Amino acid sequence: MNLRLVSKLSYRETADVLNRVLHRDESVSVKTSTLEDWVESYGESLSEGYMSKAEEILDSYDIDKQSGIISEGASLPPSVLNPELPAVIGEKQARHLITEYNRGRDRMTKLKYDDLASGIEEGPGKCCYISVDDIGVRFQKPERKGKCKKGRSFIENTVIHIQAEGKQYTLTAIGMDKAFKLLVAFLLENRLMEDYRLVFFSDGATCIRDNIEKYFGFRQYTIILDWLHLEKKCNEFLSMGIKGSKDEKQRIKKELASILWTGRHQNAICYLESLKKSQVRNAVKIEELKDYIRRKSPNLTCYALRHELNLRISSNRVEKANDLVVAARQKHNGMSWSKNGSGALAVITVTVINGELDRWMTKHRIDYRMAS
Repeated sequence: MNLRLVSKLSYRETADVLNRVLHRDESVSVKTSTLEDWVESYGESLSEGYMSKAEEILDSYDIDKQSGIISEGASLPPSVLNPELPAVIGEKQARHLITEYNRGRDRMTKLKYDDLASGIEEGPGKCCYISVDDIGVRFQKPERKGKCKKGRSFIENTVIHIQAEGKQYTLTAIGMDKAFKLLVAFLLENRLMEDYRLVFFSDGATCIRDNIEKYFGFRQYTIILDWLHLEKKCNEFLSMGIKGSKDEKQRIKKELASILWTGRHQNAICYLESLKKSQVRNAVKIEELKDYIRRKSPNLTCYALRHELNLRISSNRVEKANDLVVAARQKHNGMSWSKNGSGALAVITVTVINGELDRWMTKHRIDYRMAS
């Protein structure tokens, strides 16, 4: 019970609940510091359980269990190395949807049948959707020297949400390398790389993109930049770069978003270049926005068509997982954490979410299986 409680309540609140339930007076009460030490120790043991399970899986495929990186010596089935991917949307269906979407729209915001449209999956079947994000909590320094100013250092918890065939699972670790090692093992154990299309969603962070290539560069995959993050980032640049009335600024933001909704990044850049000098307050910010769109263009998709097909366009699953696993418990005002303390709470919470806690407590085993 106390493990489930600490995933939702503070240590002080959890200790109060336990002392009331157990009818303990002050002389024999559960102390907050004792509870915190116990949870940290239990969480470390649980993290080792996840890692041990992952390394066992990797070793069974002749993959270096220290790195988790798949190399030429790995014993993998052809369906992993050269998967027969599920069908993409047919040209006839795509052109019909595009024709209907384009009615009454101007040239810049119209869809067209190209690689962006033709490469979209027909449906979610045999697709594994993976969302990756980092969430930082304030680091608790062991001591402060003299009167120096407090530094703003953070502990980064990597959270990965996996969704396939109506089921899901969440992984977490401090350090992206560890998290991706867990991910590789999980996908192999659940056979989610065997003739499955891997679709990654992220906020566009370079470290996430680099790690996806590092661990999955041996086979085909897709990275999609989260739509909400793309729209927010563009609006931030525009807020600093354009001028005019509130309605005029809003119109420009909406028009740029409408173009990017089609995935046609070159049209978006042309639109920004067409802005009049009287509309530009800071030309440097407009140039930075154009550079941002160019950099992220490989991970843009035809969001409009995916939306019409009821396919995912967002990494909101991992944003929600971040809230549940880390933020709800660890990001209140004034809170700071040790590396072990933060990681322990996160992995305990993830184990509760995955429905693995009872099994771990009774059998000391992680099943590593998708849950509905």
